[in-house]
This record gives sequence, C-alpha cells and structure tokens, in this order.
Amino acid sequence: MMVAMTFAASAHAAGDPALLRAVQSQLADDTVVRGDFTQTRQLAGIKKPLTAKGTFVVEKTRGVLWRTQTPFPQTLRVKQGEILQKDGDRVLMVLRADQEPAVNAISRVLFSLFAGDLATLADFFDYTGKIDKGKAWQLSFTPRNDGLRAVIASLSLEGDKVVRQVTLTSAAGDITRITFSNVGTAAALTADERAQFE
Repeated sequence: MMVAMTFAASAHAAGDPALLRAVQSQLADDTVVRGDFTQTRQLAGIKKPLTAKGTFVVEKTRGVLWRTQTPFPQTLRVKQGEILQKDGDRVLMVLRADQEPAVNAISRVLFSLFAGDLATLADFFDYTGKIDKGKAWQLSFTPRNDGLRAVIASLSLEGDKVVRQVTLTSAAGDITRITFSNVGTAAALTADERAQFE
C-alpha cells in the first residue's frame, strides 16, 4: 500500500534540477545503507500478488546486495555493468555489459535507484516531484529512451533521509512495490558484505 504523505511545499516543475538538489541534500551521505525489504509484485491479470522479504545492502561505490529470504533464499548482486543472481553458492544468472549492452543502462538504473543517486536517474528519466523540506519527499520518473520504455513504464520513489519505498510499473503493466524498513547507514561494509561483492 502506498504511504500517504502530506506535503507542505508545492510541486516543482517537471525536470526542475532544484528539486533533485533539494531531495539529494536530505539524503544521508553515508557510504553504506542497509535494512529489510518487503517486495510485492502484482502481475497484470492475476489477482493475488507475489510477496518476497529479505535484506539489502547498498555500498555507494560498489553496488547493491539484495538477499531474499522468503519465499525462498536467493541473492541478487548489482554492480556497475554486471547483474548476478545466486541460489546459495550456485550462480543462476550473470549478465555483463560487455556481452549485453543493455545491461549497462539497467545496472546503472538499479544501482542509482537503491543508492539514491538521483543525478544518474535524471540522465535516463524525466521527473516530477514534491518535497516537504526536512521531512518527506516523493519523485516520479518516466523513461526517456525507447530501450528503457520497453521495460519500465514508470517508477516512483518516496523517502526522507533514505529511500523508504519504490514503486515500479513495467511496460507489461506489472506493478512492483518495495517497502524498506529498519534502515540504517554506516561508513563501511562488514567483512561478510565485502566478500559478497568480490
């Protein structure tokens, strides 16, 4: 369910760089963001949504570790130019930009999305949004190029000092909503987390 928010400030004009600067200034600037997630995916034409839960770690210079715990354990690692999916120690999928050119754009978008790198998202998307200074903000993005439009119809972010919720609508009409909880920041990864990025 979307989090209802009241915004004291008016909406900014579409593509207003001041909006992104204002939101970026509110985001925590620690290198590492970690926490729990609940992901709900509503497939077009199917009534019952699919739900997954797990933990995530974002290291703003390395990438994203997405560890699903239920309904079954799986790890997704997104680095610049690479997307890797694992089941335990078994690699299920590896996509690299040098083999699949689209991977570079997709990995950059995913990385930027979870790292709160709004400037990079603005390279790929048109955007609008609202902000209540010092409190909540909301941004809505629509892809600029045909390659991304073939995958993503729109996405929106909501947050405060960190991203709290992501809603992504696919070109096929599927809606994925990710809510983050127990979010914390740190200056560095743990030894186990560093090993996962190797």
